[in-house]
Amino acid sequence: MKIGFAGLGSLGEPLAMNLVKAGCDVTVTDLSKETATRLIAAGAKWSDDISGICQDAEVVITALPSPAASRAVVEGENGVFDNLSSGATWIEMSTTDFEDLQRLTDLAKTKGINALECPVTGGVHRAHSGKITILVGGDETIFDNVKPVLQIMGGEILYMGPTGHATVVKVVTNMLAFINLVAASEGMMLARKYGVDMNAIWKGIRHSSGNSFVHQTESKLVLSGGYNVNFPIDLVLKDLGLAHDIADKTGVPLELGGATQEIYRRAKDLLGGDAQSPEVARLLEKACGIEMRAEGYPTELTEENTA
Repeated sequence: MKIGFAGLGSLGEPLAMNLVKAGCDVTVTDLSKETATRLIAAGAKWSDDISGICQDAEVVITALPSPAASRAVVEGENGVFDNLSSGATWIEMSTTDFEDLQRLTDLAKTKGINALECPVTGGVHRAHSGKITILVGGDETIFDNVKPVLQIMGGEILYMGPTGHATVVKVVTNMLAFINLVAASEGMMLARKYGVDMNAIWKGIRHSSGNSFVHQTESKLVLSGGYNVNFPIDLVLKDLGLAHDIADKTGVPLELGGATQEIYRRAKDLLGGDAQSPEVARLLEKACGIEMRAEGYPTELTEENTA
């Protein structure tokens, strides 16, 4: 199967690499060829534009940082919809606006192009290991046809329902992760200021009812001071904005989501939008005049150190 892949950021690059390592015929593109260095060395082909990844492709995958970027690549001039053959499939793996996604899916149908939403969740480190969870929305027949491709890139492949459902669930899971990260930071700082050893704090929470996936993984990055989860605060605010868009349309009050959004806005003002999402803990460290550090914790997450 010939596959085109657009978007080689911290998430897209390892997803594409899984396909290349599995022996798939993959052509990739991005804003800079430098992002494809490892992929080209592993056997991927490079294209300077979208038309090149669409040529003779049965599947084209997009993994882009924003709804605006997705619109430009997919429906923009000389984009995916202008170049992908009728009967081929476009897979959207970006976290995007659910209504815009439905519009693009409907537009794809008018051009004879199959469309499937497949956002991923579980952390960038799981994209590298091929164990990331893929949430699927769209026509089940299309899903069945491309499922082997998804199984190469991810671990759990979960069908969520019609188009838009997977994106909504992805936005919800991200919102919960950010809320958990703020909550875990507050809990750890509360015990730290009381004088409890940081290693004891992490273990105590890890083996209690207060544990969460976020504490089990990203709290380690706070303790090491490494923070690098390959997810900047700008993307946190983008995803929280998408969550609030859904809330506005459905009438659901997001009290914790709203408070978390304000906290991350303050974090951006203080640290910048390129700061990593776990660096939100630095607001507490600054306010309390003490750091949360312990020896032996990783500075970046891998499949091995998140067990």
